[in-house]
Amino acid sequence: MPGEQQNPFRIGERVSGYAFADREQEVARIRQAMLSASSLLVYGQRRMGKSSTIHVAAEAARRSRPKPIIVSADVATATNLFDVSARLLRSLYLETRWLKLRLEDLLGGLAPRVTVKLDEHGGPPSITFGIDRRTASEEERRRAFEGVFERLSQVRESARRPVAVVLDEFQAVRSFAGESSEWHLRDVMQRHGDLAFVCAGSQESLIHGMIGPDRAFYKMFDLLHLGPIDEHVFADWLEERLARGSGVAPGVGLQLLRLAGPRTQDVVQVARQLYFLGLASGRRAEVEDVQAALDEVVRSEAPLLRSLWSELSPQQQDVLRVVALGVERLFSAEVRDQYGLPGASSVHKAVETLVARGVLVREGTGAAFDSPFFRRWVLTEVAPDLG
Repeated sequence: MPGEQQNPFRIGERVSGYAFADREQEVARIRQAMLSASSLLVYGQRRMGKSSTIHVAAEAARRSRPKPIIVSADVATATNLFDVSARLLRSLYLETRWLKLRLEDLLGGLAPRVTVKLDEHGGPPSITFGIDRRTASEEERRRAFEGVFERLSQVRESARRPVAVVLDEFQAVRSFAGESSEWHLRDVMQRHGDLAFVCAGSQESLIHGMIGPDRAFYKMFDLLHLGPIDEHVFADWLEERLARGSGVAPGVGLQLLRLAGPRTQDVVQVARQLYFLGLASGRRAEVEDVQAALDEVVRSEAPLLRSLWSELSPQQQDVLRVVALGVERLFSAEVRDQYGLPGASSVHKAVETLVARGVLVREGTGAAFDSPFFRRWVLTEVAPDLG
C-alpha cells in the first residue's frame, strides 16, 4: 500500500515517540510510581492506550539514575501462576543483561526448579518450572510465584536499583482461583513493599469490585483512570500528522473523534486508513472523507464482525439493532412495541450478556457499542431489517 512505512498512525502494537498521542501527565505519574516503590493501578476502557502509556513511562523511567529494573507480564493470556512467573523471569533476564548478572544468579535456587532453554538468536529464553503443569496444585503454583518476587527483591538489593513490576490486565488473576487469588496477590505485594507495582486493567466493572470494601485491594492502590484524551489536543495531534501525508482540511480531527471516538486506538485506526486514502488519491483529507475511511475499516473487519453476529441469540441481535439506531429508553414498553423486542426482563438479560461479552458498554442508564466498527456494520447491514 502506498506510503505504508511513512504512515505515522500505528495500531496493534505499543507505540512511543511520534506515534504516541499526548499523555504527559499520565506518563509522569506512572514514571514516578516506578521509581518510588509505590502501588499504582492504571485502569480504563479497552483500547485507550494503557499499554503504550505504561511503555512510554517505562522508557522515561529508564533514563533516570540509577536506572531502574522494570519487569512485566500480561496476566490476561496466562492460564495459571506458572505462566505469570515464567513471564516475569523472562522479562527479568532480558532487563538485566546490561547489568551482566549471571543467569545462575538470577534463576538458580528457585522452587520448583526452573529449566531454561536459551534462544540461539538472542531472544527471550524458554523458562519452565520442573513440575507437571497438569497435576501441580494451586499451592505449588503460588510458591513459584512467591519465589519470583523474592528473587526480584534480592536483585533490587544486590544491584541497588529500583525494581518495578508491571502486571497488565491484572484483574485476570481471578481466573486462576477466584477471589482467593486476589488476596494472594495482595499478600505478595505487601510482603515486597520494596518493589514498585504498576497494575493495569480494562474491565472497569470488575476492577471497581476488586478495589471495593471487603475486597483484597481496598485502599491498596493509588488510582490513575485513563480516559479519553482532550478532544482538542487529540484533534490537533491527528491533523498535524495527517498534514504530513497529502494534507488535511480543518475539522478532520474533530470529525474523526465524532465518528470513531472515544477510544484512542479506534480513532488512530481510522486516521491510519484516512492517511492511506489521501496518499492513494493524491489530495488532502476532507471532513467528508472520514466516513469513507471508517467504512473501509468496517469492510476490512466484516468477516470477523459477521462471525461475532452469528454467535449471538436472536434476542441479542434485535437489541443490538435498536442500540445501533441510537434509540433511547431501551426498556420502555413504547420502544419494545415499536421494534418488536421481548419483555423488559428479557431485554435486560440480553443487555447484561452483551456487556459481559464486551459487545456493549454501559453508558449512563443505557448501553452503547464497545466498537464503532461493529456499530457501523450493524447499522448498515442488519438494522434496516427493522424497517
